[in-house]
Amino acid sequence: MASSSPPSTGSSTSSSPYRKLLHSLIYWALQRCRMSESPCRLTVSVKRSPESADSSPLRISVSDTGVGSKLEEFLELDALARETPVEIWDGTLLITTTGINDKAIYCYQFNLQEDTSSSARFTKLATTYKNHAIFSGTEVCLCLSNEADIDDFILWLVGFVRKIFVLRAANLACELFVEQTDSDGSENVCLSQDSDDVHPSITTSSMDRLVSGLKDYALSHGNISDRCEACYMDRDRLKIGTGAANNVDRRKAKGHLVEVVIVIAHTSSDLSCWMENCSSTQVLHFEDFIPYPISQSSFNVLMSIDWQSYGFKLKGGFMDDDGNAVLQWDNMTFARVDIAIHTYRGGAVEEGKRSQPERHLVRKALKSALFGLKVDHAEDFLSCHGQKVREYVPDLAESIAGLILSSNDQEFQDECIALLGLGSDQDLTEGTVRSCISEKMNRIIETNDTKENVEHNAPYLFECEKLDEDSQLDEDDADQDMILDF
Repeated sequence: MASSSPPSTGSSTSSSPYRKLLHSLIYWALQRCRMSESPCRLTVSVKRSPESADSSPLRISVSDTGVGSKLEEFLELDALARETPVEIWDGTLLITTTGINDKAIYCYQFNLQEDTSSSARFTKLATTYKNHAIFSGTEVCLCLSNEADIDDFILWLVGFVRKIFVLRAANLACELFVEQTDSDGSENVCLSQDSDDVHPSITTSSMDRLVSGLKDYALSHGNISDRCEACYMDRDRLKIGTGAANNVDRRKAKGHLVEVVIVIAHTSSDLSCWMENCSSTQVLHFEDFIPYPISQSSFNVLMSIDWQSYGFKLKGGFMDDDGNAVLQWDNMTFARVDIAIHTYRGGAVEEGKRSQPERHLVRKALKSALFGLKVDHAEDFLSCHGQKVREYVPDLAESIAGLILSSNDQEFQDECIALLGLGSDQDLTEGTVRSCISEKMNRIIETNDTKENVEHNAPYLFECEKLDEDSQLDEDDADQDMILDF
């Protein structure tokens, strides 16, 4: 296959060689699956042997049923092998691979700690013939020393694979198996991709898949495996905003694409829900279908967005040790805000290329998702200015209703009632009129809360017919009697 350079995990994972290794190996396996035209399975297996904790190695396997691999792609681990102490990883990879058109399964031993001129660096092992069977795939195995931070590594790995699930990548089933045996018995983890939504079809767009995955992620409160039943019952109350931007070359149907999904969860009315209002959001960032530390330019976009225009009060933000962007909110009125950003290239990743987050594309997609939330749920995402204006509505509506109903001019009252859209045969009370005026005022505020709507949609308090653009009022006409002088 034509391999690509994996995303460098940078300094965010420099404290753990385990994380760097697994990030690279899973990235390659996933890209091989993307290049396959058939449904694929990606399996990550971690096993700690039932020996003493100090001497037991950690055996790791990453396998996929995508297109066969080329040995050149593993040379990218040379730098990592040089950085990793030999007592942690001896640089040995056991590689088993076959292509769809190959007649045999090829096995190799690759020792990246050895010098490039050493004959011990590369060893071809016994070949197994497929006996006319048709399949493809790759398995990479390695052993790491069992250090004190192994529990943290496994916790990170489970979270990492769970984030892959969020994407619901087409034609891909992903699973994780962790088997630990110690003096207290076995402690196993089995994590497979599942969804509470209807399983997406092969034609489901990547955006719809991301929406489905992020909804499940939000319903479990970002937890590894536990689903909050109280939130699940309220899943229809989730508010979704989506946005996309691209610079696709239409001639080649390739280019950078950025997709953003925002999921807002209200506080559950069920007391069994253990999620209180969360004052921060860890942004899920993906590149080429794998979790990836956010770039500084994309982080700057997150920090420079005018959140107040969409009803959010950003208190601050930072990048954590794993390269995740964390946004901190002030006076949060929702239980949870989840944001996912995915940057990828159309089609399979080409050799030597990977998606680079482009600042203007991320900004465009993010603003589109926020604007979508505002359009669909205007009452919940008023700008901070709009919220302040709305605070005056009750008093103003009460004053106008009082002026109308206290007037001794019956014709004036009837005209106002008609313009408000209330029937004359209704039992009109001050409360009814006040409620009607408040509703109309709130609708005006919501509609005019964005610059786009101010320019193109300027509603009025009273529902009177619009004059034709070419018509003019006759200044000498007696229509001046219709002026409502309060």
